[in-house]
Amino acid sequence: MAKKVDFTAEEWQLILSMPQVASLYLALASPSNPLGLAQEMIASTKGIVETIKTSSGNELMDAVSADIREKVEKRERLEPPFKTSNDLNDMKAQCLQACREVAVLLSQKAPADAQAYKQWVYQAAQNTANAAKEGGVFGIGGEPVSEAETAALKEIAIALDISNLSGV
Repeated sequence: MAKKVDFTAEEWQLILSMPQVASLYLALASPSNPLGLAQEMIASTKGIVETIKTSSGNELMDAVSADIREKVEKRERLEPPFKTSNDLNDMKAQCLQACREVAVLLSQKAPADAQAYKQWVYQAAQNTANAAKEGGVFGIGGEPVSEAETAALKEIAIALDISNLSGV
């Protein structure tokens, strides 16, 4: 089972940031109105907080949760593993690249923990997709998950190398 000491500082930062990176990719794939965007980011954070509150039985996820909890308590910001950009396509490409990098990293250094961790990251993205209706006016009408979000979820699953999700 993998522990924080098994990774370099840069690798650990990548692992820590993945739930937010996957959620950011979802938000960028189908930008919502300001209220929808807020709902999406809150949903992503809620899922992370829920994991922090309980032990998962997965050493890697528990170590990640402990580190995130510590950062929250210290009011430290969790930095993305890449430079932010005003170019939407560049940001999306960087998010998917980070997903690919973490998939390779975990397959090499934490194969026993990798699948559960990658599914947790995917769930963070899915929570983001389900948080706000897309289309419609002021939440009336629209659809729970847009076609663009469905496509983005599939792209994340592929980048994370998750093959056992339904529909992927």
